[in-house]
Amino acid sequence: MQPEQFWELGDYATVGDRWADAARNLAKETVLPGHRVLDVACGQGPAAIAAAGLGANATGLDFAAGLLTVARRRADALGLGVQWIQSDMTAMPVPDESYDRVLSAFGCMFASDPAAMARELVRVCAPGGVIGVLAWLPDSPFGSLKPLFGKYLGGPGGPPVEAWAVPELIRSTFAGLPVELTTRVDTVDVVWDDVDQALDEVSTMVPAIVAIRRVLAASGRWPQAQADLRALFTSGGEQTSAGFRLPVEYLTTLAHHR
Repeated sequence: MQPEQFWELGDYATVGDRWADAARNLAKETVLPGHRVLDVACGQGPAAIAAAGLGANATGLDFAAGLLTVARRRADALGLGVQWIQSDMTAMPVPDESYDRVLSAFGCMFASDPAAMARELVRVCAPGGVIGVLAWLPDSPFGSLKPLFGKYLGGPGGPPVEAWAVPELIRSTFAGLPVELTTRVDTVDVVWDDVDQALDEVSTMVPAIVAIRRVLAASGRWPQAQADLRALFTSGGEQTSAGFRLPVEYLTTLAHHR
């Protein structure tokens, strides 16, 4: 399956809205009016759209045409002029030092070669600019999905997300590059009506889980995996009067380009 086809599985634009506040907060923290901003692996565009709303010259880049269509429609509805580029994030068709802010909210963490991805982020960032990256902590409810399903698939597999989610490892990811790093742990509250809705959306809308579900359903192992997923979410979340709240921790990394 090609990367674009993979990201068309399910409905990431809808489920991704559940945690999009993290992307918007990253933009609010780093972006000023007039900044040239690139949202890498922008998905449905929350960081790029937030940046444009702050008066920046914003661009969103993603490989999935369907997600870019959603992002473009949302920006247009708000009267915001955002440029959209369909491209592989590991080889972006933009000149060196083009942007003052290069942001990636739960996007570049999927790169198969983290060090090469870091070089690409630094390449397109202007000196004096800032690169902002968000990635789920390995022991967070979302970070725990990789080992949870890995035991059914014969190993964790998948991209080395940990390279962006552990302070010691992300320093290795950016090793040798002209940046100064700061990291901190943040939390986004992901809210559904109840845990059943959470399980349904994650298993039918998140592309990776949709693909895994197909494989496990074919071998009859999906019911047990689904039970493990329910246990993970119920142990980490709580039912409140406002719905089922699942706090998910992530690492925020700011790389200041020297």
